[in-house]
Amino acid sequence: MRKVKIFQMILATLSILGWTLAVYALMVFGEARPEREVGSYLSRGETFRHYWDPSETELLQYIIWGCGAISLISLAFNYYVAHHSKLGYWFNIPLLLLTSLVAGLYVHFVI
Repeated sequence: MRKVKIFQMILATLSILGWTLAVYALMVFGEARPEREVGSYLSRGETFRHYWDPSETELLQYIIWGCGAISLISLAFNYYVAHHSKLGYWFNIPLLLLTSLVAGLYVHFVI
């Protein structure tokens, strides 16, 4: 197997792992956030949670920072590969890093 092919496999694995964690973070976000008050439920006297669930929010924070760490490692590896082979930069890695960084800072400082 050629060196470039191995680099592509490693980058693809890191990218897929990072985006899988990002999708999992979205599912945890849905469970951690306050519940929506819907009129049909209010008419039945249902109760709603008006605060962020602390345990789910902590899990969300760990997942987001893990996703950011994976994308940072992937970005460093992508930089190395781009300078030592003819393989170019991958666009999705900086996008995932930026998204993870913004989401992590939002969850940490705003929530």
